Amino acid sequence: MTTTDGDYYTGKGKQKESSAWQNLPSFDPDELTHPKDYLAPAGLAAAVNVALELGLPLLLTGEPGCGKSQLAYSLAWELGFPTQPLSFTVKSDTQSKDLFYHFDTLGRFRAARIEDEETDARRYLRFEALGLAILHALGPDRIQALGLGSCLETLPPQPQRSVVLIDEIDKAPREIPNDILNEIDRMSFDIPEIFQAGKARTVVSLSNHDNHGKQNLLRPIVIITSNRERELPEAFLRRCVYYHLDIPPFRRQLTNGSNPDQGITLEQIVEKRLGFEFDSRPDQPNNQKNLWNAAISLFDYLRNEIVLQKNPSTAELLNWIQLLKKRGGSPQLTLSEASWRNLFVSSAKVTLFKHKEDQNRAQQLIEKWLELPVTA
Repeated sequence: MTTTDGDYYTGKGKQKESSAWQNLPSFDPDELTHPKDYLAPAGLAAAVNVALELGLPLLLTGEPGCGKSQLAYSLAWELGFPTQPLSFTVKSDTQSKDLFYHFDTLGRFRAARIEDEETDARRYLRFEALGLAILHALGPDRIQALGLGSCLETLPPQPQRSVVLIDEIDKAPREIPNDILNEIDRMSFDIPEIFQAGKARTVVSLSNHDNHGKQNLLRPIVIITSNRERELPEAFLRRCVYYHLDIPPFRRQLTNGSNPDQGITLEQIVEKRLGFEFDSRPDQPNNQKNLWNAAISLFDYLRNEIVLQKNPSTAELLNWIQLLKKRGGSPQLTLSEASWRNLFVSSAKVTLFKHKEDQNRAQQLIEKWLELPVTA
């Protein structure tokens, strides 16, 4: 069925039948992000393999929505890791210990005022991505020996290796990146909040726990991403394997011999994610293109021919074409049909233009593109 109708909400102050919410469209949040459909350029795959061989963190930079974070899920899925990546998103007030654990100091203080007896500090301990990865590598026996079994919802059945994703490192305070790498180098942290007088401090560490070097086999694989909102310290860069992930080239760019390192095109990524192929018919005037060719052509035009406050990303292109596909779009439908041209324009405005000034210009820019005789 093909339809441009998607008016679930009208905004006209008239209530629909009481069960109207049950007719809202279903959606699969993993449809555009499942790792089986992730395509990595050759240079990125090579960088991953270098990081694996050297045991160094992989630092990925690139604009938001280009697929940096999804690499961690692709790696974990392709290599058959027992769990998905353990993820931590950096904030402006993040401290290095936050990657390992969070201790609810206020919660413990309140409980201590209410309860007569001393509360177990471990009740207020929650492990974060890198802390969990180290504990998983130690295995259930070592976790129990450290007295931390009660802090985990489930214990790993055996020592296991993990992929750790540290997202948006550029949001951290200036000194934090170097501190984080010091912690990653040691793969060790202590928890002073649960220290008890007369007892040794609780230190969680991969170092020297196995005389046969298994700690290195189970050492977490760390992927760090940055949107380059702030430059990172040189010392931090020196201790990482680095790759900048550009938006993939268009097919016309590969035909012209540019971006040889990429190997894959934006069209291939869209085809893989959304399960269709772009029409290979000769170029046509923009206002006569079919929906898929028109979408990729407009996206190319906005990124390469127009100066915007914020360029649309790969993720936004996928969302837009997914909407057109959900409405019944197909290669047989073209912009010469008024209803589909209207949907094409109206949906592009709210999915591709993410800055007020850009959105104010959107109608004019798309109409200008429609008037062009032929673009790639």
